[in-house]
Amino acid sequence: MRSILKLVATALISRTGILVLNLILTLLSVSVLFDLVSVIISGDNIDSLDDLVGNVATIMVAFGVLIEERHEIKKLVGALDHSGERDYLDEISIKYGVLYIVMGLFIEVFIEATKIPIRFLEGGLVEQGLVIVSIALSFAGFCGSIFFSRELLFPKHLPAASAH
Repeated sequence: MRSILKLVATALISRTGILVLNLILTLLSVSVLFDLVSVIISGDNIDSLDDLVGNVATIMVAFGVLIEERHEIKKLVGALDHSGERDYLDEISIKYGVLYIVMGLFIEVFIEATKIPIRFLEGGLVEQGLVIVSIALSFAGFCGSIFFSRELLFPKHLPAASAH
């Protein structure tokens, strides 16, 4: 059982594993953005999208934690090379991991804020404002996914001075 968990963890934190998970998150973000925009344009009730957006935000947070802690997971499963130094993928994973965590948490905050049963909030401008902010944050997360995919596919080489 331990070897299976180690194999799964190693696959998830590999460049290919992270790229595949990131592409899935990108597709989910696009889906949510289209759904949110269609609800805003049609004037439908946003309650139907709460779960979908909340689920994607939760996935963002989980993926962010996974990639942010990539270096520690490598140590845990014994996949760390002998130097113990962070590689380029570790460096960009920290940056984008924090982005996903922050975006996912703030999307959750705005979703939960739309559920506050305050009379002036329900169906009013404040609710629409919160939804628009959720759309903006989802779009920022989508842009982050695109930039992260680009850096995964076309890595920049770190200068020797900053490699330590």
